[in-house]
Amino acid sequence: MKTIRQQLLIGLLCATLACVLGAGTTLYRSLLAETNELADLQLRQLAIALPGGAPEGSHDPEEAFVLQVWNSSGALDMPSAGGLAPLPRYDVQGYRDVIWNDAAWRLYGQELGGRYVQVAQPQAARDHLARHMAWRTGRPLLAIAVIFALLVLAVVGRALRPLYRLAEAVGDQSATALRPIDPDGMAPDLRPVVVALNGLMSKFEAAMAAQRTFVADAAHELRSPLTALKLQLQLAERAGTATERALALAKLHERLDRASHLVQQLLSLARHESEQGAAQLQPVDVGALLASVVADHSALADSRDIDLGVEDSAPLVLQAEREGLRVLLNNLVDNALRYTQRGGRVDLLTGVEQGKPFLRVRDNGPGVAPEHRARLFDRFFRPDGNEVWGCGLGLSIVRNIANHHRADIRLDDGELGKGLSVTVIFP
Repeated sequence: MKTIRQQLLIGLLCATLACVLGAGTTLYRSLLAETNELADLQLRQLAIALPGGAPEGSHDPEEAFVLQVWNSSGALDMPSAGGLAPLPRYDVQGYRDVIWNDAAWRLYGQELGGRYVQVAQPQAARDHLARHMAWRTGRPLLAIAVIFALLVLAVVGRALRPLYRLAEAVGDQSATALRPIDPDGMAPDLRPVVVALNGLMSKFEAAMAAQRTFVADAAHELRSPLTALKLQLQLAERAGTATERALALAKLHERLDRASHLVQQLLSLARHESEQGAAQLQPVDVGALLASVVADHSALADSRDIDLGVEDSAPLVLQAEREGLRVLLNNLVDNALRYTQRGGRVDLLTGVEQGKPFLRVRDNGPGVAPEHRARLFDRFFRPDGNEVWGCGLGLSIVRNIANHHRADIRLDDGELGKGLSVTVIFP
């Protein structure tokens, strides 16, 4: 693909060349017509200028023509007065174009004083004269065209100089430290491009910062469970009895489950944080989705003797991303089941508040103190004194998916002031 500079230069130079060729062709045709008219007039003047016979050499030495005179008896008095081979007699009155010896001739004939005068000129001589005049006249035009081409080169190069400066400014950027480009130092036409580039670099810098923070946090959080796994494995190796070994292996399985859960949550968080574009929304039957989520968690709820179910509510269809909504509900239900005591209750319900649809997951567990609720969506945050194992990423994933759907999240107390109620309100 050609560069903008090449396209401009080729386009402008081709346009210039086309104009010059068009002007030259028009000039040549005009000069040829004028030359023919002048030459015809000259032929007529030569014929009229012979009242008593024209002496040899009376013609213009720069012109090639044949002057012939026949007397009243038809004899040729003057074979040729132009230094060229004679032509046959054509007996015409006025002008005629003839072909003689495979060459085109322009001929003028007239009866004068009982004699027939015939003057002929090769068309090639006229064409040569027209080309010579066109070249003499067109040389200044060619010179102007060359000067114009040089000016085009200079003007295009100067006009594209701001683009080169912009390219240098972008090329000088570092991936680890992006600096905004000053739009005031650019040409007015490039300022919108610079503003757009600065916005893009700002988004890229924010994404890179989030990625660096995520990698640092993930490395920090993975270090502790991996260290714990290694220690637990060493304890299993040093176990002296079968009972101690079985207990150590059970602890090892538990720590492996925690590490696996942490890795899954990290992958889920990374996937949803990378989805910066608009959600691919489609109609989602919320009732069917809630029933599916309850079925997925029923085994865990039964093992903890927790009443998990969907409250009766009106049918609701949301414009949402189905899989993202499923991940959001899975994390809310998983959190509620983890922190609800044995024999507790977790309810899922939907509805409409002030014209906006919502999803709610409510439990009657210990709840979260109001002073800690503002930080619940921070990565790896877990309130002090919490004995339930977890990685502190579930609500961060919920927040990212909610942001992806432009939804708001509200935290309240559960029923009768016990537990926690998480409400996701959609636009």
